[in-house]
Amino acid sequence: MTGLEKSEPKVVLFSGSKGGCGCSFITACASAYLAEKTNKNILLLDLNTGKKDSRIIFNVASDDVRDLGDIEDIINELDISILRKLVINFDSSLNLILPSLKMEKNKIFCDKNLETILDVLKNNFDIIFIDFPYCLFAQIKLDFSEYIDKFIIISLADLISVNNLNLLANNICCDSSSYNFDVVINKFNIRPSISPSRLNSILSHPVKAFIPYDRDVEFLFLNRGPFSIFNYNLRIVRNIAELSERIYEDLNYGI
Repeated sequence: MTGLEKSEPKVVLFSGSKGGCGCSFITACASAYLAEKTNKNILLLDLNTGKKDSRIIFNVASDDVRDLGDIEDIINELDISILRKLVINFDSSLNLILPSLKMEKNKIFCDKNLETILDVLKNNFDIIFIDFPYCLFAQIKLDFSEYIDKFIIISLADLISVNNLNLLANNICCDSSSYNFDVVINKFNIRPSISPSRLNSILSHPVKAFIPYDRDVEFLFLNRGPFSIFNYNLRIVRNIAELSERIYEDLNYGI
């Protein structure tokens, strides 16, 4: 895979049509895969305030590790010295910023604080993957057309999730801006589900990837982290790898 220009940092926002659709799973796996397969400096920015998912899957044992809540009173002073204390580095080129475990520490979602943070992050990372809960679309003030290069919208294949996906995608594209986004159907092989052909007739946007469910991969992911799953030649692993490579190619050529 060819590399991005150093002067062109990219931001990819992952969100889901409803809770439990696997947004965090896809985000973590794609960022881990590209961190191992490219030489790009990749950041995973987790915005799931009050949740320990990232701490568990990346084996961050201590709750005392710095997170976004620790900088909420100094966001406007954020610089590289503060950033070094906030970012968790892994052996690959993957880096991680954790969400606050305290729900009341949510100043990052006020005013234009997230834009301030992204401005600093884009000066220090090549690709920023944001795990973005869908509820934040109604809360956060962010100029998506300026800051987000690509959207990945993830859904299950049931009727409620698919209709919510349509609504979310239409709301994202409700203005004159042209957004680059892919629709991903996760766990499409679990019943009850809508067939791929019917999905395409219901959805306003084409599906770019189908990710099947695999219990063994879920076990590996939860117990050994996202890096471990790519040691196995399984259909779900191949599909996630193909999705990750497509995202990377789009950041190079499609935007």
